[in-house]
Amino acid sequence: MPVRHTSALHANRWSAAGIRYFVTCCTVGRRAGLVANGPCAAIMAAVAASDARGDTQTLAATVMPDHTHWLFQLGGRLTFGRVVARLKTETRSVLAEGGLAWQRDFFEHRLRAEERVEDYGRYIFLNPYRARLRAGAGWPGWLCVRPERFRSLELLNEDGSPPRAWIEEEVPESLAVGE
Repeated sequence: MPVRHTSALHANRWSAAGIRYFVTCCTVGRRAGLVANGPCAAIMAAVAASDARGDTQTLAATVMPDHTHWLFQLGGRLTFGRVVARLKTETRSVLAEGGLAWQRDFFEHRLRAEERVEDYGRYIFLNPYRARLRAGAGWPGWLCVRPERFRSLELLNEDGSPPRAWIEEEVPESLAVGE
């Protein structure tokens, strides 16, 4: 078996209440199936439960066929790593029913004070459109508890879809790493 060298990353992970994180969790082998009713609903329920327990305050999330993006502010009860582990644990059985499993690790980015939450929320919202999974409004895996936090949502087309220019604009490298 290959030796994993991720323990150094985990040892240097900074976890503190009030910090904002952008997380991407992928399925093993990037196997599609998360947008099916069961897995998508289970992921959304786990995110809502995390908020209800005070572990997180979700800013935005989206469930894609083979990965999930979650932008949240950490609460004071659990560490960042425990929050993500809990999400994976709470959804594991539903994913297994569809022959899916989470990859062991995940992509994470701790937002610094100068980084705009708006940019990350917009990236998450546009993800299914840029992947050509949605042309109109209403991606079923989109979650935004307080849309007033994101000014860009006020600029959507009448049907709720994003302007074509947004879909075609280049994604900043700092945001695309999780893909």
